[in-house]
Amino acid sequence: MPPGADDTPLTDFLAPAKARFRPLDEAAPAGRIVAHLRRPEAGDLVCEADLRAEIAMLEAPRGRPPLFVSYYTPDTPYETLAADLRASLDRFGLPHRIEPIASRGSWVANTGIKARFVERVWAESDGPICWIDADAAILRPPGFLMGNPFDFAIVRRQGWEDISSCLYLGKSPTVGRLIANWSALCSEHQNVWDQVLLSLAWFNTAKVEPLSSLWLNPGIFRFPRPKIRDLRDRIFYYPFGRKIRPYFDQKQASRSLKAFINASATKRDELGTDDLSDDFKMAIRGYDFSFNATVATIFGSGR
Repeated sequence: MPPGADDTPLTDFLAPAKARFRPLDEAAPAGRIVAHLRRPEAGDLVCEADLRAEIAMLEAPRGRPPLFVSYYTPDTPYETLAADLRASLDRFGLPHRIEPIASRGSWVANTGIKARFVERVWAESDGPICWIDADAAILRPPGFLMGNPFDFAIVRRQGWEDISSCLYLGKSPTVGRLIANWSALCSEHQNVWDQVLLSLAWFNTAKVEPLSSLWLNPGIFRFPRPKIRDLRDRIFYYPFGRKIRPYFDQKQASRSLKAFINASATKRDELGTDDLSDDFKMAIRGYDFSFNATVATIFGSGR
């Protein structure tokens, strides 16, 4: 087994999926890559699993929960949504810290506050934290975030698209530097989506430091849909391991409330996921850390 592949906390966490780390260049298409172990000097390791194995990993009983954190802009519809989030966390006895923060005048500027808020509450916490958007709610306890030994956990779609509505951050110096990098980028580039800058911060941190990442399946989210589909999945899919039973209800209020928040804002050019270059997407998907990733190059070319 390659050095680092037998790291006990990580392999214990992955054990219910019967999955093990192996060198990136030896990975076979046996399933989705669910974990990545960055080793700048020794070669990266990845772990793959099929859907049933992922479900086993997600459902396994764990230990201490992280601190769930969020903020909302007062005197907007997010205030009521945040109250619903708090109630759902209380229902399952999950520790949380949800604060009001004044609006910066636009939706993208408000999302940029997230990194600075996360930086502050992570520094003040004595353990891992999990950011969750204020317009979400807990459907059932996310045991895979409890006693989680990874530095970083997020839903990463298509191998490159990070969805920052649920973000787990372990308590290590490397994670602290990743968060500081993200926060600085968000302060400097207030017209760029926070989740895009998070991808950049992750990439440039992993380029130079060991970092363990868990790629969560998008199936942990329930997105708005007809209730008949929920009933169909409960009867025909969840009992047979054909779909993940969701843990988070993503109400996606930002889609309807963005105009409300932006009503008095000066129009500015926003850069988001759809603007990312194919070169940067390929570098993330292939763990190619030779890419020169900056705010300029991720929307252009880094070669």
